[in-house]
Amino acid sequence: MIRRVIDSARKAGVRDVVVVLGPEADDIRAALPSDVQIAIQTEPNGTGDAVRAGLEVADEAAELILVLGGDTPLVSSETLRDLAGRVPPAAAAVVAARVQEPRGYGRVVLNGPGQVARIVEEADATPEQRENNLVNGMLFAFNGAWLRATLPTVRPSASGEIYLTSLVDAATQSGRSVQVIEIPDASEILGVNTRQQLAELEALLRARVNNQLMDSGVTLVDPSSTYVEESVVVGRDVVIHPNTHLRGGTVIGDACVVGPGTEIVDSRLGNGVRVSWSVVEGATLGDGVTVGPFGRLRPGAVLDADVALGSFAEVKNSHVGARTQMHHFSYLGDADVGSDVNIGAGAITCNYDGRDKHRTVIGSGVFIGSDTMLVAPVEIGDGAMTGAGSVVTRDVPPDAVVVGVPARRIQRKNRVSNGPGEPLETATENKS
Repeated sequence: MIRRVIDSARKAGVRDVVVVLGPEADDIRAALPSDVQIAIQTEPNGTGDAVRAGLEVADEAAELILVLGGDTPLVSSETLRDLAGRVPPAAAAVVAARVQEPRGYGRVVLNGPGQVARIVEEADATPEQRENNLVNGMLFAFNGAWLRATLPTVRPSASGEIYLTSLVDAATQSGRSVQVIEIPDASEILGVNTRQQLAELEALLRARVNNQLMDSGVTLVDPSSTYVEESVVVGRDVVIHPNTHLRGGTVIGDACVVGPGTEIVDSRLGNGVRVSWSVVEGATLGDGVTVGPFGRLRPGAVLDADVALGSFAEVKNSHVGARTQMHHFSYLGDADVGSDVNIGAGAITCNYDGRDKHRTVIGSGVFIGSDTMLVAPVEIGDGAMTGAGSVVTRDVPPDAVVVGVPARRIQRKNRVSNGPGEPLETATENKS
């Protein structure tokens, strides 16, 4: 949530960001961007005291200071730019919205169009004031010099807390104006205090993202069961089926079909890719690749154009050449695979010897028989074949055929071209 507020502030043009934390917030500190400054509020003495702690770290020459709640993750950069533009001439400005259920919010009392008379906390509000549904969004902009001069003069409440909203009274009593920005979308000021509220805001954000996708030419078969993070880029004429999750820095090309039941994280998909009932993480897929159902691509997997990865096939830290097929129950780890390779059902690379990882190199036009074990490090030459159930522990020359445990060479293939663009015929010759 805090990172999202920071991102909105950056997009609005904020130069320096100070995050005020409690004394025991190491986990939060570790999750923050490295270029933000940290201030510590040693005791939870109210929002005004939190701002005091932040001012001790902030640039003393700052002419404009925005004060944003870290628990209002849906605030937009457009609203923050508008907020910043109201100071000067006003001493301060506040974001407010009208909500159907104002219970729990401070009420914004106006003394004229766009002018705030005071902000009344609900506990201090009269019955008449509680009927007011214009509520405080806890998003403020202040004249920097005025804030630094005025905040020390604010008296604590009966509970000993210093309320940031008391600055509104201080401004109006001294003849300074406080402007209000009444936004039409109340979701921007909604805060998160419970896990239920977190889920509600995530649903609102998801709906916002999904609507943007559909407006841009993406088909969502069931938007209510489609989960796309804001950071994801999706091309045109993409179809996303239900129960699909697109996360992180994922980029989806044009005319892809994704899902159902698919999770894609920090990956790049070319045009015309189809992925169903699969998990793709940290991978790159070329144009026309198909994955699934029940495939898994782990970080470092690169599939060139028109690769077909089928049921219960897994690729990790490997480069797979164009038009290679691996349809059933197979594993490639730490491998380089050429183009036009067929990897049979149950074939695996044995890349880990219990201590170190080793690479397997498979040339182009290779046929890997079912249940072949390639014990790395090992290299299979272009056009070679392995028999079903072979355990390959040594390099295989180009066009050779190996079988057995351990695999031994029994014959070689003579490759006969049928002409440009046509498939190859093979003839075999016994070899003693």
